[in-house]
Amino acid sequence: MAPTISGGDLIVMENFTYLSRQPRRGDLAIFKTDGIPSLQSGSIYVKRVAGEPGDRVRIAGGKLYINDKHLPLRNQSGEITYLEPRPVLGKRKQVSHIDVTVPEGYYYVLGDNQPNSLDSRYWGFVPKRNIIGQVSFRIWPLRRIGGVK
Repeated sequence: MAPTISGGDLIVMENFTYLSRQPRRGDLAIFKTDGIPSLQSGSIYVKRVAGEPGDRVRIAGGKLYINDKHLPLRNQSGEITYLEPRPVLGKRKQVSHIDVTVPEGYYYVLGDNQPNSLDSRYWGFVPKRNIIGQVSFRIWPLRRIGGVK
């Protein structure tokens, strides 16, 4: 999730927001990996919500399209460019673009560090029941203390 969250950062999760509303595009969702194919159960991930239930998500030419409209996600470095997924070890097929519809009860999530992010482009959708909260604050390192967007 660099540059938004870097190795060694200590972040605070809050889970009150999702009691009153559903996760939204751009949220930094924290979720359990249980039941997600290709991911080891029992882990916790942080990714940015890109697609909500019912959305058509398309990635082409480095840009994110939701329901055929270019809707860029941003971090402190500006608009995030989405690279074409690289082949995963043991799978020869190279995907040249993404074009999926998010099923009801699921989310499509992407990492900010595109060249090094394994995310929904590789392992699919995150069930709503797996989302346990969102990133709200960074408490370490001191030079980066504050809100996280």
